[in-house]
Amino acid sequence: MKPAIPVAVAPLTVALLAGVAACADEADEAPAPPPEIPVFEGAIDLEIGEVEGEDPYLFTRIGSVVADDRGRVIVADYQTHEVRVYEADGRFAFRLGGQGDGPGELTNPCCMTFGPEGLLWVRESARYSAFRLGDDGAKYARSLRSVNASFNLVAPVTFDAQGRVVDLGTMAGETRLTRFHLGPGMAVDTVPMATADEQATGFSPVDIRIGDQAATFYVYQPFGPLWIHGHGPGGWWATAVNSAYAIALHHPDGSTSRIEAPLQGPELSPDERRRARARIDQEKERFDLRDHPFGVPDRKPVLAELFFDRAGRLWVEKTGVDGDEMREADVYREGTLEARYRWPRRVEHLAYPAWATETELYGTTRDSLDIWRAARVRFTRIP
Repeated sequence: MKPAIPVAVAPLTVALLAGVAACADEADEAPAPPPEIPVFEGAIDLEIGEVEGEDPYLFTRIGSVVADDRGRVIVADYQTHEVRVYEADGRFAFRLGGQGDGPGELTNPCCMTFGPEGLLWVRESARYSAFRLGDDGAKYARSLRSVNASFNLVAPVTFDAQGRVVDLGTMAGETRLTRFHLGPGMAVDTVPMATADEQATGFSPVDIRIGDQAATFYVYQPFGPLWIHGHGPGGWWATAVNSAYAIALHHPDGSTSRIEAPLQGPELSPDERRRARARIDQEKERFDLRDHPFGVPDRKPVLAELFFDRAGRLWVEKTGVDGDEMREADVYREGTLEARYRWPRRVEHLAYPAWATETELYGTTRDSLDIWRAARVRFTRIP
């Protein structure tokens, strides 16, 4: 286990006010205004998936959506144990995988990324498999056994600054999430992400008996605080408790900086309050609780999600007001606010890992019939 990581505090509020300090003999000079932050707005320009029809366009549960350098859309289907490749215009090209544990086969592919050598890496239930994509097919390259104890965990697959796979999961006998950096042979560098108490923010254990057996369940506060995390290419990662705009940004060299802003989450709407109260009542009945450990908060957490784009920029998605049709994220490059991005709220499932660039974002949509589709969003700058 590595020693404690040094922390260098660099709040956003300090960055915004950096230009107002002046020497006494320059007091008559007007302070420089903060730079204008560009805003980009996105619209869905491609969806892949149908209610019925040809098999390549029918999905069970989409685990991950990425794109290659040619703009081809690559979709992992969790329950059919395969990865499908589509041309940039949405036409089906080919598939790879198929259920099994042999070379080139897949079991519950959940998450994908491209590694430093250009291979497509796929996280499975207990290993990682790598493929080289061609014009009309894929060639299996190699696999790497997962070392964490979280069988079937849905979690991002990324690479650190040394080109090692970062295996996200738990150690045997623990519940705390950890980063395992997989080196040559059996070498593993273990990096703890947060204390067990911090990771347990927002939920409480409930002990019950089922017949003669004791069991422990966990209940969460509706719209309550949670520990969240995001993982990017090249060794970047970030953590936060989402009730405060206070993010620990972990750099590839092992140092840590902080991003802070004096923002609050939106107030709960009447409908959200009703849903929260109904959930509490259901859990009291289900677990035979006299008192629920949580109540209904006045506000939602300020942060919704943390994820990184292909350039290593951190996207801090903020929680929206009930009924908002757009999501919004503040985008930071090495801790400096660089842009704001907005995109349709129905595009979700972005953290496994998110696949975003300066002009595109990939995710999933689901309709009222619970039909999964892969979606591409394209951004344009708002004048």
